[in-house]
Amino acid sequence: MVKVLQQNTWIDDREFFKSCVRARAEQGNINQPAYGTWTADFILRQNESRAFLGKCLNDPCVPWRHKRQEMMAIAGIIPVAKWIAKIKQRSDVSCRLCKRAREERGASTENAPEETYGHINGAFCDGMATTVTAAHHFIWRHMYASIQAAQTPTSKLRFVTPD
Repeated sequence: MVKVLQQNTWIDDREFFKSCVRARAEQGNINQPAYGTWTADFILRQNESRAFLGKCLNDPCVPWRHKRQEMMAIAGIIPVAKWIAKIKQRSDVSCRLCKRAREERGASTENAPEETYGHINGAFCDGMATTVTAAHHFIWRHMYASIQAAQTPTSKLRFVTPD
């Protein structure tokens, strides 16, 4: 904080945020969001977040269902167990997909993680792990093929994969 005050970066929000991120990195504390949530960090990120979302939401080529889903995710009202419990329509916030996956392999369903939008869309959900992994591999293969197709014969860069 002393560095921030000495450099006068506290006056400008962006410079203050950059100083905080640098200070957190120096302390080794970069696994937690700077603004309290990862969503807030993304929305407040320079040259990416709000302008990108605005373009996406205003694009007539993007289907309404995709826009609606994005707006629900940003607002935090995706109908997952945590939100349903918040509006008092469910008492248990544990992930139904994780419970089902654990039951299928005979493991204990106790201490299942909370069912949140980030949990289901990440690789942390036992029930979605194979789907998320398959999507990741599909995207990687597509990117790899696109990079290979864009290379010129004189390119010295070669991609080597285990495949």
